[in-house]
Amino acid sequence: MESVSEVGLTLRDYEKDFLLFQKNLPELKMREPNKFVAFKNGSLITSGLSVEEVSKKLIIKGIEPSGTVIEFVPKEEIRMIV
Repeated sequence: MESVSEVGLTLRDYEKDFLLFQKNLPELKMREPNKFVAFKNGSLITSGLSVEEVSKKLIIKGIEPSGTVIEFVPKEEIRMIV
């Protein structure tokens, strides 16, 4: 079982990777349009057409998908009206 400080560190790392994903989104829209991408430890690890494909690639690399930022990169901006 992880300690509170380990969980906090994990969440902080996840947040950093998510912010990096958002910062790189304009470039990713050109390089990886309509794909799912995985970021971990400040790097783009892999991409694929589905979350399942990305997860399988991460597992093959020995990376736990649940601790990895996996996000969809839309080719065009998506707007939601609520």
